[in-house]
Amino acid sequence: MSTINYTQSIFLQEALQAFVATLQPLTAFSRSYSGTTSQKGSAIIVPRVEALTATTFSYTANSSRPYEAGGGTINSITVNLNNHRYVTSDITDIQAANQAPAILVNFARQQAKSLAKLVLQDIFANFTTVNFGAAALSTTVANVSLAGIRTGRSVVIKRDAMPENLILNADAYASLLSDANMTQAFQYGGSEGVREARLPRVLGMNTFETNVLPTNSISLVGMIVHPDALAVAVRTLQPQRPEVYSRFEILTDDESGLSMGYREYFEPATGKLYSAMECLFGSAVGLSLGAGLIVRTD
Repeated sequence: MSTINYTQSIFLQEALQAFVATLQPLTAFSRSYSGTTSQKGSAIIVPRVEALTATTFSYTANSSRPYEAGGGTINSITVNLNNHRYVTSDITDIQAANQAPAILVNFARQQAKSLAKLVLQDIFANFTTVNFGAAALSTTVANVSLAGIRTGRSVVIKRDAMPENLILNADAYASLLSDANMTQAFQYGGSEGVREARLPRVLGMNTFETNVLPTNSISLVGMIVHPDALAVAVRTLQPQRPEVYSRFEILTDDESGLSMGYREYFEPATGKLYSAMECLFGSAVGLSLGAGLIVRTD
């Protein structure tokens, strides 16, 4: 258990920024973020549009009213908020007096990152062959290259899903970074790979690196995904008696809408200030052909 003091708003804002940054890979999926409170088990509807069909124009179509014909289907993915994760901390009066604000900010970030990593692990657990079929790319991790990603992308496209995002674990991402096509500016079109170890776009896909991707018993090292492959919903939990806490806040990122809860109180019997950061969330498989799994064979 960490010993942290979060009595100033600046610490909470630093924590929120770390939480949002760590969960950046979730932007690869369809999502519903909100700072509103909810209860565990609640159902959230995440819409998706599909089944739009083109046809030949005819004045006689639809009883001679061709432009008034309906079309397309708006389906939805139901996400249950069945996961509640939290990270707790405590601090004594002496610790509060002796710790510098800069140190407390670092601890705030670490607490939020720990929460976000646990959220990612739960969500990434959906990526199995049961949910998304046989791997689109099976190779040694050292051979995860531009050519390999191109092959996996083709598999997903042939399933009638245009992939928009690429998520890789640290080993696979490092292999892609070592590809000369990525490190040479004249090939990649920029020097981000060398200067920042970052590949913003690869073959028309946004790229994300994560160190919490579980192997899921299939040696999973990455995914090539369409946003509708998975739906994610994030809310915050409302305490039954928020007034009994010395501090209860819903921390919401203005840009993404991503939020987490924070609660704090002092216990005279132990002489400690207790706090917790928490997240209520859920995920559900949407387009089962919309993800190409990348698994290592070594």
